[in-house]
Amino acid sequence: MARRRSQRRTRKSAPPKFSTLVALLLVLGGLWLYQNGYLDRWLSAVAGTEAPAVEAPEVTEDGAFARPAPSPQPAVTQAPAPSISTPAPEDAIETEALRGFRDAWYQVYFTKPAYPERAAGRFGGLDETLAADIDGAVERVDLATFDLDLPRVVDALIRARQRGVVVRVAIDGENLETPEVAKLTGDLQNTGIPVFIDQRQAFMHNKFLILDHQVVWTGSANLTVNDVYRNNNNMLRIVEPSLAANYTAKMDDLMAGTGGTAGDSVVVNPTIEFDDASLTTLFAPDDPITDAIVAHLNAAQQRVEVLAFAYTSDPIAEAMIGAKQRGVAVRVVMESRNSKGTGSEFEPLQNAGIDVHTDGNCYIMHNKTIIIDGQTVITGSFNFTRSAEKQNDENLVVVRDIGLAARYTEEFERIYGQAMQPTRCG
Repeated sequence: MARRRSQRRTRKSAPPKFSTLVALLLVLGGLWLYQNGYLDRWLSAVAGTEAPAVEAPEVTEDGAFARPAPSPQPAVTQAPAPSISTPAPEDAIETEALRGFRDAWYQVYFTKPAYPERAAGRFGGLDETLAADIDGAVERVDLATFDLDLPRVVDALIRARQRGVVVRVAIDGENLETPEVAKLTGDLQNTGIPVFIDQRQAFMHNKFLILDHQVVWTGSANLTVNDVYRNNNNMLRIVEPSLAANYTAKMDDLMAGTGGTAGDSVVVNPTIEFDDASLTTLFAPDDPITDAIVAHLNAAQQRVEVLAFAYTSDPIAEAMIGAKQRGVAVRVVMESRNSKGTGSEFEPLQNAGIDVHTDGNCYIMHNKTIIIDGQTVITGSFNFTRSAEKQNDENLVVVRDIGLAARYTEEFERIYGQAMQPTRCG
């Protein structure tokens, strides 16, 4: 009898059935797969379009953080190129991934990052808009970009080349270490497209596109999945041949290998006047971009709004502190991952009483924008750093236009609001 009782006690304390453990492991495994994006890839493959696993967020281009290699991107089949130029967008467009507005001589676009971002939802983004514009080119396409992993854009460049359009591309050599960038760059070269690869230690950090000597795209967005679908960015599309002449001269400079500190300023038309607006072009390191920014900050009378991915420039910070001290309202949102880095101006601005915050995007706030007195917008590839001023190849525009400034102010308020109530990141 004692033995039977012992056996019964043993059975009561036995571990759960094997099938229960298997079920628990399957549930935990499913949760892990979902959080890491593998279910997205599997579901896309079932639907007939395999999508990549989720990449790591983009990191500082000034070297503050290690850069993990992104995952390969899917090949995208595009419709045949149209025979005429793509019409300008509506006065206002909005998709899940992009917000855009049009005025008399420009369009402006802001990315709309979502969290969590999934590969299966990558539609309606800036890559589609750029590809459509490239498909409308009939003579020449010039592209300079720090990073390039967008198949839609590369496919559009190849289609342009195949229909007889002259195409040139300049990229920074560092990013060729990632497989998909190397593959897409090889695809361009195999089609006969000349690709200049900048191998300097400093960055070829430009982000611009020129179409048919008339249209210029410029702003903060690298042509990457991260910058198009995950990171906060802005891009301007400006129809102005004299501006295109400036950027074509810079493209010639890059393709000749005389960019960066190797040459002199190539700006053909420094300031372009419109009826109620003006536009100034500067290229670093040949043009004094930091001095120009400081001069505009010193002239500010009412308010300054700033979106800064990387901010280590003492002269620019001193000018903002000076504006604060003379009664100008100064607000700053900085990318959180760079706010505590070496030389960051976050703490000096905060100590000076400036309304400065880290951003609330779970990925990257990648803008490099200053808005002054609701009238002037400063934007481009130029981070507010010494390396951007002295070493990198960069471009920047200063646009005086009240309507454009209003659009950038709206975007600033959205990003500022998210900084006040950050997205809850998993």
